[in-house]
Amino acid sequence: MARRAESKTSHSTVVNTGQAGVRYRQEALESFYDGFKAAGIDFAVFLPDSMLDGIEQLIIERGGIDTYQCSREDEGVAMAMGAFLVGKRPVALMEGSGIGLSALILARGIVQKTPTMLIVGHNSTLGERYDYHGATRLVAEPVLRALNIPYHVLFDPSEIRTVIVEAQETIEGQRIPVGVLVPSHVIRKFGDDQ
Repeated sequence: MARRAESKTSHSTVVNTGQAGVRYRQEALESFYDGFKAAGIDFAVFLPDSMLDGIEQLIIERGGIDTYQCSREDEGVAMAMGAFLVGKRPVALMEGSGIGLSALILARGIVQKTPTMLIVGHNSTLGERYDYHGATRLVAEPVLRALNIPYHVLFDPSEIRTVIVEAQETIEGQRIPVGVLVPSHVIRKFGDDQ
């Protein structure tokens, strides 16, 4: 069951560690938020995960985007597509395994022309440190390719804002979902960065 995510503070405070305790690149978090605002994103839904938690928490803290937390990724994609039907510009944030779980609703969205932007962590790029993300890494890109959903893998934080805006233009122009895949090195701080 989805619930509306609300800020726990009355003022905007950006912390570069999310609820998951991961240290994030502040400039990457800011670029995502700025990109969402520049693209007119006004509806966000997410299933919490360690990779994208910093983005999710920033959206909640900053406000200006209706934000909901879901209990399953396919539920979140369906919520985002429903939001599109009532004139919203939605984004669904999830880990890569969520794309595997959402294949049917994504296919329905393609057929019915009800798109959304997909921000996807834990994908098939290098840098996954834990074996339990092994299956997660296997499904995102193959499912997107199988459904002919265009996607872009980010490799540099400097391209985040531009890619978000361009993805939204594709979504609106072609009425199809578009994926933006986020490797850990783009968003997290490692080694000397900490």
